[in-house]
Amino acid sequence: NAVPMIMGANIGTTVTCTVVSLAHMGRRDEFERAFSVAGCHDFFNILAVMVLLPLELMTGYLQSSARFLSTAVVGIGGFTYESPFKAWLSFAFTPIQSLAEAMFDVDWGQAFFLVGISAALIFVALWLIVKLMRSLVISRIETVVAGALGSSAAIAFMIGIIVTVMVQSSSITTSILVPLAAAGILRLEQAFPITIGANIGTTITAMGAALAVSGPNAVAGIEIALVHLFFNLSGAILIYPVRRIRQVPLQAARMLAAAAVRSKKLALLYVGTMFYGFPALLIYVTQLLK
Repeated sequence: NAVPMIMGANIGTTVTCTVVSLAHMGRRDEFERAFSVAGCHDFFNILAVMVLLPLELMTGYLQSSARFLSTAVVGIGGFTYESPFKAWLSFAFTPIQSLAEAMFDVDWGQAFFLVGISAALIFVALWLIVKLMRSLVISRIETVVAGALGSSAAIAFMIGIIVTVMVQSSSITTSILVPLAAAGILRLEQAFPITIGANIGTTITAMGAALAVSGPNAVAGIEIALVHLFFNLSGAILIYPVRRIRQVPLQAARMLAAAAVRSKKLALLYVGTMFYGFPALLIYVTQLLK
């Protein structure tokens, strides 16, 4: 059951950048560019699941490969990486958490307060990022960025991996791309390989941590981490190099963004259905069939 769950998690993690793109709904052109980048990440992961899940069910290659390699590498030692970004955020958030504890005696009150503060901070951060991106466009810095990323898909791919390893979250990496695209700094074709690199980068930290674990559960942890890594590598290898296949998520994202611009309700319906309604329906149907 772990393999389908990992594949589902890959799709679910794209909800963050999709929600971030909704912050641009007030500006038509920005929203179309932002939503297309977010949608491309969605459709790439969906396409990877559509291709690899049947293949895995028929052959079991992901699980068997991970099981074989996990027994060979268990105990060799790994690493744990503490992101400085998380350390800074933890330090900055401690006073807010203390304030919540002082204001509310019950846990649910503290939870609602912290969620509200977090949501407000997210929107403020998005507003500041978008404002910064517009100033970069005006100063023509986007030419330098576009030149660096446009020179090679491999460079963009590696940027996605490195940034994701640094921040320990593919959602953060892809969410950064959304305002960049909205501001006109990145084109959809330039952002695409970065999102694929982010998919792979998010598995590296977990892989290193799994290798550092010892004991009876060490092999299982490494096996799950390897399945995640192999799945994302397989998706990148099977989809991106072939132009016609690569165009599928790109064209689907453009069509979705164009439709979302015409109807903002459609964008909200897409987010609600794709990331909440459809998974809930699958869980419900699965429970009925048991």
